[in-house]
Amino acid sequence: MKELLVSSPLIILLILALGIIIFMLLFNFLGRSPKWAAISEKIYLGILMFPITGATGVTIMPFNKINPINLYNLDTTPPTIIGLLAFYIAGLILLSSRLRYTLKNFLNVIAVLITQDPFFCTFFLLMGLSGFWSQTPGYTFRTSIVVLIWSFYFIYIGKEFYWEQIYKILRWLTLFTVVLSIYYATFQPSIGVHPAGWMGILGHKNQFSFYMALSAVVWLLNAINNPKQRRWSIVVVILAFYALNKGGSGASKVLTVVLFSLWGYLGFVKKLKPQWAFVSVLLFIIVSVCLSILITDNLEFIVVDTLNKDMTITGRTDFWPLVIDKINSEPLLGFGMNGFWQPWRGKEFDPGGSIIVAKTQFVPPHAHNGFLDLALDLGWLGLALYLFSFFSSIAKGVLYLGRSQGTEAGLPLLLLTYIVMTNLTETGLHGMTGHWMWFVIITTRVNMDASVSSLSEHSRFQKPVYYEEGGVARAG
Repeated sequence: MKELLVSSPLIILLILALGIIIFMLLFNFLGRSPKWAAISEKIYLGILMFPITGATGVTIMPFNKINPINLYNLDTTPPTIIGLLAFYIAGLILLSSRLRYTLKNFLNVIAVLITQDPFFCTFFLLMGLSGFWSQTPGYTFRTSIVVLIWSFYFIYIGKEFYWEQIYKILRWLTLFTVVLSIYYATFQPSIGVHPAGWMGILGHKNQFSFYMALSAVVWLLNAINNPKQRRWSIVVVILAFYALNKGGSGASKVLTVVLFSLWGYLGFVKKLKPQWAFVSVLLFIIVSVCLSILITDNLEFIVVDTLNKDMTITGRTDFWPLVIDKINSEPLLGFGMNGFWQPWRGKEFDPGGSIIVAKTQFVPPHAHNGFLDLALDLGWLGLALYLFSFFSSIAKGVLYLGRSQGTEAGLPLLLLTYIVMTNLTETGLHGMTGHWMWFVIITTRVNMDASVSSLSEHSRFQKPVYYEEGGVARAG
């Protein structure tokens, strides 16, 4: 097919002309139909969110090609970058009739974030400026620009959708990941199976297993709280647990217990005064972290015999002191975004090239700890800013929990706990990852919720876009 296209420019022109005609027809149709513009927006946003699912991103075609990391990866070809930018811009143009309305209050949302969570905004600024102190400023600035632009896209999602809608988006994302992962692991094992266990469409068995744990809990909660979807939800739960077990990660089983226990615990927290509720949630997270480390690192009988997990975390902790020494060499601001692990520069110039696991001579591609990787990139200052923003989001998530009666009331706290637990032995806390995406969405949404004193005032920041259907105004 490729040879045919190259040898026949006329075919290329015909395909291009057909594409332009379809594009113009769609543009005209969406401009005339606010209802379908709203539906198309959700589909387009979902398509953009799916490739960065998990911490490693989706590895199958075509989603790996539209992952924004391709915009700063050094091995990405110019045609790929041009095609990727064309895809993004085309989507924005098609949805321009809707964006004219939904973006009107975007600056108000940014103002809310600046006043409500200055730590979050300062962290943003630190990412954007980190190229000035990076050893590879061009690469770091390129990375920072991509991450910042996409972070504004995540802010848009957080401001545009309520928690009930965000919960629905999460269910759809997890559903597609579970189904596609089982398919590729079963029928295309060269893509979906790692020698140590399943990795599905997420590229690494540990991150895959963590995401299956989240998927199982999300759909189990939906089965409990939504009788109309119970049977369907139970099927998804069974599939997610099956995939989780095939992933061979003991830590993911611990994570499943932690997340489900948290949801039950939130029923007790909901009855407490806000300050005590905040302390209770923090204690739960701290205890969960301690128990997770204890189980996966020290109790060999539980880890090996019960959880069927090898003791790989010990190898990680062997090189963590070396990582901390590197952080302390640039303690305040770090090495810049993606400025530390740079094997493409060669061992002599790679800042992380000297970090080797002594027992196995393994050269790690990252710190196997999201908090340490963040400190490597943005120093102890960056880590402190992130943690202050994280605690602020927990506090506001607690306030939302006490005010809301919906099923999704505990969703912010569930996702924040998931982010913490999965970054203890893996990475992905910041940068172009699913963890960063959810953190930005959560931070935006909880700050908007906290910036008003009643649901009626909430419309200042998020007004539904209406469309006409049969002469009746409906929310879009």
